[in-house]
Amino acid sequence: MTIEPSPIPEDAVATVAEVADALAPRRTEVSVSISDALATRIDELRGDPALRDLLGASVEGNVETILHVLRHDLDPRGVEPPAAAVAYAERLAQRGVPVNALIRAYRVGQAHLMEWAFAEAARRLGATAASQRIVLVVMDYVDHVTQHVVAAYEAERDRTRRSRHALRVARVRDVLAGRAPTGPDDRLAVESTLGYRFSAVHLGLVVWLEPEPPEGAFAVLERVALDLGTALEAAGRPLVVPWDAASVLAWLPCRDDTAPSREVVARTVARHGDAVRVACGSPTPGAEGFRSTHDQARRARDVALAAGVEAPVATLFDEVGAVALLCADREGARAWVRRVLGALADPEPATARLRETLQVFLATGGSLATTARRLQVHRNTVKYRVGRAYEVRGRPLGSSDHDRLDVELALRACVWLGPPAAPAD
Repeated sequence: MTIEPSPIPEDAVATVAEVADALAPRRTEVSVSISDALATRIDELRGDPALRDLLGASVEGNVETILHVLRHDLDPRGVEPPAAAVAYAERLAQRGVPVNALIRAYRVGQAHLMEWAFAEAARRLGATAASQRIVLVVMDYVDHVTQHVVAAYEAERDRTRRSRHALRVARVRDVLAGRAPTGPDDRLAVESTLGYRFSAVHLGLVVWLEPEPPEGAFAVLERVALDLGTALEAAGRPLVVPWDAASVLAWLPCRDDTAPSREVVARTVARHGDAVRVACGSPTPGAEGFRSTHDQARRARDVALAAGVEAPVATLFDEVGAVALLCADREGARAWVRRVLGALADPEPATARLRETLQVFLATGGSLATTARRLQVHRNTVKYRVGRAYEVRGRPLGSSDHDRLDVELALRACVWLGPPAAPAD
């Protein structure tokens, strides 16, 4: 059931108009008083003189509009917000002032204006009814205008972010292409734009979502990069830039060139959901290091993408560097793997178990006991599988280090790139 509001007595409406008439000549005084209260009570609104002037214009525009509504008994939701109020909201968005500071300003201003109105109404008959009317009108107006200025704020914030992102992406592209920085002055300018210094040791990251990025993917991926900065104890705030709809590039300023912990990286990323993946370069100093660690992270990502659903949450270049280089020529790499491993490169599950066993056996220096412990099988099983792997390959491991390294790399390539297709009959 809808409850209809009680009609406003005509004498109350008249009294409200008198209050508005009495305050109109003093609107500048009222506006200055409100502006001072806002600047005193809301820290985020203490800006430079230009921002303070715009705040004053916004307040005065709202005060004048409210008094006009009260004087003529207008519908407060039918008026346009003052242009200065919209401009002020947009300027706050450009400065990165939180939107809740803008909303609070309207609440504080509303209370302050009503104090002036109540004091004026108290000098007249019918003050109670007039005060109630003033409360309803002012609250309705503030609710109406707040919706408009918050919408303007959010639109300007989004536009400003896109503009800043575009500029930062352009600068990052210049750095990665070697076009910047060109000298000390240019370096300072680029660092200022990016909010990031090139003197640090950098850890490059590529963070992405699979399979389809949701709306607002950048915010999700930025949080991942920032959390990685915290988890890896970065020396400062990471640089994060959008790259496409599903991925961001990031650089963490490191305290030294210690490689990141795979366990820490994977655990941090996993907290953000199953769809998030990260590839890491190696920590490298200077502007050239900024480029090289990114190149490594990108190559590590190529390996992860080649691995498909089998790829781990985190892929570190230090672990897949050699395989990453093979990714540059997939077909050539697969042909090479087939030549090194022979039939041991076949995709059947039984052959895959032989490859896994031989890989661990070689990685442990040929220790049957250690391999058995890692694979949780009997050492005789390891001995059998290793011998069987050589049989399937068609030849035992050569005596040269060259053959051993080729086999180890080919086995790793099978893990990340998948076994090559069997040769046609």
